[in-house]
Amino acid sequence: MKIRRLEVTNFRGINKLEWNLRDERIFCLIGKGDSTKTTVLEAIRCVFSPQWNHTFSDSDFYHCNTDNPIQIEVIIGQLTSELCAEKKYGAHLRGWSKSQFSLNDEPEDDDEPVLSVRLVVAKDLEPKWKVITDRNPDGVDFKASDRAKVGVGLIGTYSDKQLTWAAGTALAKITEADNLNESLVEATRAARISLDGQREIVLKKFDAAASKSEYVAKNLGVPVGQEYKAHLDLNTISIRIGGLTLHDGDIPLRQLGLGSKRMLLCGIQKENLDDQHITLFDEVEYGLEPHRIARLVKYIRDDQAGQYFLTTHSPTVLRELTVEQLYVLHKENGCVRVVPAAGNELGELNIQGHIRSSAEAFLSRKVIVCEGATEVGFLRGMDSLWSANGRLPFSYLGVTPLDAHGASKVRGLATGFNALHYDVMVVADGDEQKQFSEKDVADLKSKGIAVVMWTDELSIEQRAMADLPWVHVLASAKLAQELGSPVHDNVKSKLKIPLDEDIDNWQDTVDLRKAIGDAAKSSSWFKNISSGDRWAEVIFPAFENAEFQQKEFAIQLGKFRTWAEHGL
Repeated sequence: MKIRRLEVTNFRGINKLEWNLRDERIFCLIGKGDSTKTTVLEAIRCVFSPQWNHTFSDSDFYHCNTDNPIQIEVIIGQLTSELCAEKKYGAHLRGWSKSQFSLNDEPEDDDEPVLSVRLVVAKDLEPKWKVITDRNPDGVDFKASDRAKVGVGLIGTYSDKQLTWAAGTALAKITEADNLNESLVEATRAARISLDGQREIVLKKFDAAASKSEYVAKNLGVPVGQEYKAHLDLNTISIRIGGLTLHDGDIPLRQLGLGSKRMLLCGIQKENLDDQHITLFDEVEYGLEPHRIARLVKYIRDDQAGQYFLTTHSPTVLRELTVEQLYVLHKENGCVRVVPAAGNELGELNIQGHIRSSAEAFLSRKVIVCEGATEVGFLRGMDSLWSANGRLPFSYLGVTPLDAHGASKVRGLATGFNALHYDVMVVADGDEQKQFSEKDVADLKSKGIAVVMWTDELSIEQRAMADLPWVHVLASAKLAQELGSPVHDNVKSKLKIPLDEDIDNWQDTVDLRKAIGDAAKSSSWFKNISSGDRWAEVIFPAFENAEFQQKEFAIQLGKFRTWAEHGL
């Protein structure tokens, strides 16, 4: 079976979500933390929970508002013949158009037969599962046994129970037994008989206490049928709720590493049904090294029987998947939007290439497309210094600086991320007009993309050296010298007059500022992330200078900071 549409209302962090799914097998949900990726998986799990008494609490309601009921509705297709039978839900079938993403209450010729399953939880916290149609809006009960047949399994952070033979676990589902509970009871009885056979060795001290209890009972007039003794209580022994577990020799597999357990459970879940299953895998990379992540993702991609819903915060996972398998979640005021990373309108934007080169940015909310490593390092350094002075850090704001590796790639990256509904800003030099021009800036701004490009066709180094207080210009030159650059020779080559070898003796002139800026750019003084970071630290005190705050460099950085905190 496969999920065709998911609609969630008033569940945990989701006020409203509507998602029409493509006819695919793998859906990897990505996006900033707290974008409700895990909640989406939980919603699917709840709809198909095999428990008749699945528990809910007030905290499961959006903003804990129990006046508005939780409602989760799933349209499920690729149905088994059993569920389509008249004695089951044949009278409640609807039609789904895969090409139009539309639902017809009465199936049409080209439609896929589907069922609409709705879970509603009101303030009484009593869940009600129904199969509904427009013909019968009150619906009919969707029984727990039928929910179990959909084959939905969650692999989350805590998975030890799934390696036991408790009711509903993945291991229990692949056990060939006509009646699993009966088999577990028989195992319990066998344990009771085995223990009884070793009474003189194992239970001697316990039986002594039982004899004392018998004596007390008789003295108090409590009837004793035969004799008091220690024994296992078949009603309370835990073998039926997880006491029988999977072992490797004498070692319980719950002692495996977390990543290994989750990989094993993924394989066991695949074996649950002969035909198909739906596996929910939260944070697929958790506890795994990159090479084992790659192996697990390949295993999932090769499984033709299952439909997988994954979440991840790992660039490694993104790089192992195709663009067609990625879906970006954006949340605003509780309304969640699922944006596919592939589509006709995205075909020319090379999203797959961006994922390979810039995976980290896909896991954020706001993306700063930087022309090069200098800008990335500089902004990271500024972030650390802003944070130390009480401003909100990029990590809180969901901001990620991204190295475009050249001016020619800036427009494509910015357009691609914008098409996926990320907030995007460009920080670029103004000196490469053939690769990134004023026309490009205007085009990006028309799409709602913010742009910081240094005026007068200058690079970041040239703009900074023209605007910074002189003491910070000299501090920048000294840092470059400390980092290994032949600063005196670099600057002298840009001047037509003699230059003192001692930087402290340099005097502030327009020509010298220009020469220092030109040298910093052409000789790559700060052309990597670490040196850009240190450069920010050196010049940060300049932002306390009132005169500098009126300069172009400070004004543009102020615009950037406003965008990072508040958007456009």
